[in-house]
Amino acid sequence: MRTLVLQLFNRKNRPSFRYISNNVKIDALLDTGAETPVWCKGEKKFLIAYPEAKKLDYDSEIHGFGKDAEKGKVYVIPEFVLSDTIEKYVIRNLQLVVCDHPLIGYDFVMSDTMFSNADTFIHRIGSKYIEIFFEKDSYQCAVKRAGGTFSIVVFSQGE
Repeated sequence: MRTLVLQLFNRKNRPSFRYISNNVKIDALLDTGAETPVWCKGEKKFLIAYPEAKKLDYDSEIHGFGKDAEKGKVYVIPEFVLSDTIEKYVIRNLQLVVCDHPLIGYDFVMSDTMFSNADTFIHRIGSKYIEIFFEKDSYQCAVKRAGGTFSIVVFSQGE
């Protein structure tokens, strides 16, 4: 079993942390109730952080950012990586919705489904951190579509 450890922000009472992609500092929230990952800080910053990402030819509705559903652009990141000083957690072909919510305090709202083939443990007392326990070198993103929305599940090869 491998373990990725991410330090939580001390100033926030939600499980949030910072990571870096392509020299861009990204503040992320782990949303245990979300089924779809959502990039909240607009397409421009997203493409700087993930220049290899490709826009797909459809949009998706997202919920949870107000009373009404809204549309966002769907992108795929060929190799999404979270890492600490020892381990890397890799998701291949991660699909997510990109929108612009300037008032949200996070760049990326990560759905719990991004870790559906891993165990996560959130330590809130004392030294605050998230441990992600996983076994494989990489995982694959699968998409489940329902009308104008989608959710993801992450699985290991051969499942």
